[in-house]
Amino acid sequence: MIANRRPDPRLAFDPGALALDPADRRFFRGATARVARALLGAWIGRRWRGRWHGGRIVETEAYLGPADRAAHSWGGRRTPRVEPMYADGGHLYVFFVYGMHSCANVVTRGEGIAEAILLRAAEGPAGAPVTLMSGPGKLCAALGITVRDSGLDMLAEDSPVRIWRPRRRRVAVRTATRIGVDYAGEAKDWPLRFFDADSSAVSRR
Repeated sequence: MIANRRPDPRLAFDPGALALDPADRRFFRGATARVARALLGAWIGRRWRGRWHGGRIVETEAYLGPADRAAHSWGGRRTPRVEPMYADGGHLYVFFVYGMHSCANVVTRGEGIAEAILLRAAEGPAGAPVTLMSGPGKLCAALGITVRDSGLDMLAEDSPVRIWRPRRRRVAVRTATRIGVDYAGEAKDWPLRFFDADSSAVSRR
């Protein structure tokens, strides 16, 4: 399940040095919009050759399952591609768009509910370009995450992808409508995009 592409070496970081603690299952099983807000300021990382590479999450979008026309699981859709959305909270769902971009999602709630959070943007550690991960496709490319990682349980001891939460969190959270879901009827106007107003890595204000 490990991706073929190596992460950008400029994203190397030490979770312990940053006072980060692994997010637990209870956190991921929470209400999806609430978890999407709480993920701002958390770090996503991918392990490569014994080191973690990643960044601080600064933009997310919540997708609320079968009742949400913008969600891949809308109407109860359950295809092999979408199946990871039905896993327990804390799994990874990665899909491919436009024939060139992988997009990473954090699965929430309990098994069978099929809700998830798109990771739209993150900012790397000091020294990394600010816009290196300023978009869902750019985030996956920088970390080397691909659809081969879809279905990973990020809480498994040997998982190559993990999310940590800071012991102290200071984020200027702003809310907006989601991007690129104009086809979704009234759901296109739901305020389910969250971003850090102080971050220059946000994909769109």
